[in-house]
Amino acid sequence: MSLFALETKHVSEITPELDRRNGWLYVWTMLLIYFAAPVVYVGVVQAAFCDKLGASATISNLPSATYFLGYVFPFFCSWLFSSRREKAVPQTAFLIVAASMLFVCVVTFLPFPSWLRITVVIGQGVIIGIVNSVNSVYTLRCLGRGTTALGRARALKYAFGLGPIAAVLGSLAAQAVLDDKIPGLRYPYTFGTLYLVALPCMFMCSVLTSRYQLLAVPETRNPPFFRYFAESVRSFGRDRRLVLTWLGYFCWYFTINSMTNISLYTREAVGRAPLELAGLIMAIRFGSKALAGFGLGTMASRYGERVTMITTVVLAGAAIIWPFLASGYGYLFAFGLMGAGELGGVYFLAYILSISAPASATRNLALLGLVGPFSSIAPVIYGGLTDRFGFHASFLFGVVMSGLSLALLLKIKRQRIDPSAAGVRGPGEDAG
Repeated sequence: MSLFALETKHVSEITPELDRRNGWLYVWTMLLIYFAAPVVYVGVVQAAFCDKLGASATISNLPSATYFLGYVFPFFCSWLFSSRREKAVPQTAFLIVAASMLFVCVVTFLPFPSWLRITVVIGQGVIIGIVNSVNSVYTLRCLGRGTTALGRARALKYAFGLGPIAAVLGSLAAQAVLDDKIPGLRYPYTFGTLYLVALPCMFMCSVLTSRYQLLAVPETRNPPFFRYFAESVRSFGRDRRLVLTWLGYFCWYFTINSMTNISLYTREAVGRAPLELAGLIMAIRFGSKALAGFGLGTMASRYGERVTMITTVVLAGAAIIWPFLASGYGYLFAFGLMGAGELGGVYFLAYILSISAPASATRNLALLGLVGPFSSIAPVIYGGLTDRFGFHASFLFGVVMSGLSLALLLKIKRQRIDPSAAGVRGPGEDAG
């Protein structure tokens, strides 16, 4: 058997064995991504590396800024690639990330000039931003086409219950490397080592993705891009559930963007700088996310993605209400609530997947992803409110946005769960 399954295997039904197999492929893929989080999720490590190389603050922030350019690419891919290629897209994307990490390793371990190292790190940030956006849609799409409704819920439970634990382990290991605690390993090789460890993780993600066996769906021929975009938006807009979910997701995004202010308020609530409590905050945030991952997965199995999606909004809203209620070390529970609420990023997509027809599922997921750039103004609003009126005004704004999200989602019709349903439900079917 070859390492990669080059041909997509389509099946006519999802058997219990295939349901478990595809589910665990997704779980292991997510665990590897979470473990490689220090370099896969662009931001702190890349900025620190650029800063160490002598870059200005503006240049150091470029990797994080370029990361968000990737939000538009999933929709472009949904137009470019047919359903027959839906497995090949993430499979190839993971290989591209692995190759980009190899370039970073080369310029880090060999005596290249700083300007070239900075350029490569920024370029690699662009690549990861694009690939992460594409993979968030296509890996979930593969899960949807390879499992039943209950199989999908089970996979999400383990992926996002165990995933945050893998992220903590990866982050602690990365911190040990960057703090020069590994004998004989010094800057700049410390940064290169992080990419060297993440590289095989991305390669294995590609291998795991190649092993999916997906439910066959009808092939469709897409019109020219701009016509495809217009038709997709019209089709999306005709389904009330999709529109309400998009708007609810937009408001939820505004709510979780309060995380920076919640962190900054730690000094007033606890009397200590956020950096001094970084380890404790990380443990609370990711520990709560792991517990919530298991709990929300069980909830999705019993009550469906709609209820689970709504629960994540309640958790995020509770996180931003908490500063009004607690002070001292009890305030830090807000990070646990927000960590759990952040799983809405999974369950909003899972709900869209559950109500979309096979032919439109990928493009609907991609359209939902456009909420990201539309809501990118949120941190600026939080900062402006804080500067002018204080932290509590910004928290009140977050409470209003979470309330709007909840109100919108409660208007969606109740979902009925079919434990044996494979793939996704068509938008024309009665969900409850």
